[in-house]
Amino acid sequence: MSIPITRSLQKNNHLATWFICLCFAILSIYPIYRNFYYSNGILTYERHRAVIEQRSEYYNPWQYRILCPYSIEAILYVYNHTIDRIFPVEQKLHFSIQNTSGTTDETDSFIKLMQKPGALKYMLIFILFRFVEHLFIFYLSWKLWHYFVRSSWLVFFGINFLALALGNAVTVADLSFNTYMDIIFYLVTANTIVYKRNPIILIPITILAAFNRETGIMIPALYFISQVDLSKFSFKAGALKVIKWPKVKTWIFTVVLYVLFFAVFISLRLYFGYRPQQIWKAPAGLQMLKLNLLSAVGVKAFLELVGTFGVIPLILLYNFRQFPYLLKKWFLFIVPVWFIVHFVSVVAYQTRLFMVPFILIMLPMILCLIEKQISENFAANKN
Repeated sequence: MSIPITRSLQKNNHLATWFICLCFAILSIYPIYRNFYYSNGILTYERHRAVIEQRSEYYNPWQYRILCPYSIEAILYVYNHTIDRIFPVEQKLHFSIQNTSGTTDETDSFIKLMQKPGALKYMLIFILFRFVEHLFIFYLSWKLWHYFVRSSWLVFFGINFLALALGNAVTVADLSFNTYMDIIFYLVTANTIVYKRNPIILIPITILAAFNRETGIMIPALYFISQVDLSKFSFKAGALKVIKWPKVKTWIFTVVLYVLFFAVFISLRLYFGYRPQQIWKAPAGLQMLKLNLLSAVGVKAFLELVGTFGVIPLILLYNFRQFPYLLKKWFLFIVPVWFIVHFVSVVAYQTRLFMVPFILIMLPMILCLIEKQISENFAANKN
């Protein structure tokens, strides 16, 4: 893969590439460990089988998020007909723990699960799937952030912070493959926009995003808003006149993307049968908003958000005028909508659900701010 590197690494491009790959691999392991050790990673097997057998615990929306479950089934099929024939892992590996002082309930559950035929192979594929998702997220984040930030070491620091954030965003979560696939689709879209790639790539991305998770609904809108020139916009009278709208083909292309998205979205619900969204903790809407803001759950949500993102959102609001125009436009378009929708529809202490705006917008913003401050201090000291 091609990676921009600092002068200190330019002496050996191949060594630099392998060094980055090794670091990305190490960082990709950490959130998976956190999922198993601190959250519900072990529940992934039962929840995955429930989707495949069309008996999801939360039928709406889990049953309609089929991209990752069926991809895993395809990988399992290939594995069973290739590697497993050479090295039948379930015949070679056996799990048991001898401990005179007893074991924890979680350990007992894991050992019991590993006795089920096929469970070990699933777990290996689950871990590999999440591992590869992380690699894609780190690489695509690296590419996107480098559009706004020159320092490779600073971007590298951002990747380290991202890995820690992913590791902290595991509350009440199994391996949540669709959440991280959602991040990948948004990152591909953002890279397509900033590097002015052929937007045709957004057609398969939108289709896959619709099969993956309903939050992909903002991908076409992200492309459209990026083509709108709002640089002279203000809230004064007649301000709409200074907005430069994109060409007709952009409007048509965006409509096509939404037709494709909703065709998949509706077809899935017709195929599996529509059921109202199931309730967890509180019904979606005002009751969920009250739960997230005015209860002990709200306190937990606030602390989990701080534990995942720190105070970066507050820093960005304090310095908002200093950021690149495109990032400010994305922030105003995505962040308020994303947070409001999730606060009224789900329990907000599941902070992994807020990773898209964090990775797409907030982290490159804070990296830009750091680089700008360093440049200004260097220039002042030089003078």
